[in-house]
Amino acid sequence: MIPVWKENFKITSYQVDFQENIKPTNLMQLFQEAAGNHAQHLGAGYAALVEQKLFWALSRIRVEVLQLPKWEDEIHIETWPCNLVSPFFRRDFVFYNSQDEPICKGVSGWLLLNAETMRPQRADRLMFDMPFNEGKLALETFPDRLNGTAETAVFSKKILYNEIDVNNHVNNTRYLDWSMDCFDSDFYRTHQLKSYTLEFLGEMHWGDEVELLSGLDGTSFHIQAVNRQTGKVAFKADVDWQNF
Repeated sequence: MIPVWKENFKITSYQVDFQENIKPTNLMQLFQEAAGNHAQHLGAGYAALVEQKLFWALSRIRVEVLQLPKWEDEIHIETWPCNLVSPFFRRDFVFYNSQDEPICKGVSGWLLLNAETMRPQRADRLMFDMPFNEGKLALETFPDRLNGTAETAVFSKKILYNEIDVNNHVNNTRYLDWSMDCFDSDFYRTHQLKSYTLEFLGEMHWGDEVELLSGLDGTSFHIQAVNRQTGKVAFKADVDWQNF
């Protein structure tokens, strides 16, 4: 059993933005790809959980950015499960550049859900012993619930094909995409992403309409996505930037 998973990546042209930095969403996808590969190695991958009528759902994530990798950069990740933060299964990660310097650090909280009842399940539902890597943390604190105010409408859209994943709902990485779309090109030319925290609160599906709202508190932007059919908040985000 490998308690800490390691994986290498090379940044491609279709993963970067107009400044040749990897898009935050694509970096988040690389983390989840590595996390999924580790879960499969441990016996708790997608196929194994389907047989038990279970699935993993990302509920919270915080990422601190030291430097975004660029096109053709070679990077690697280390990711590992940590102690339980009830009801969350904590998984941390660190991305490194080719000189083994950390460039991004993150902590995530996952729920193990029953596919029929959608209720969280305890660790003893898993058919293996989870390595919890006692004391090994990428970030010291686990993200709390977000309570910032977002009242200014930024944009709205209808959920279509590109937002839908294998579970037939909006993929969580698309929520980060929408958060990044709340800022214009001039802002990106003068600011660098410092950190973001996401809290996922509800599913969205094909045909739903979503409205993005934003609010500024010091250097932190509070963002919410509201399902226009139900009026419920689908996710919240806090995004922090620094000037170049």
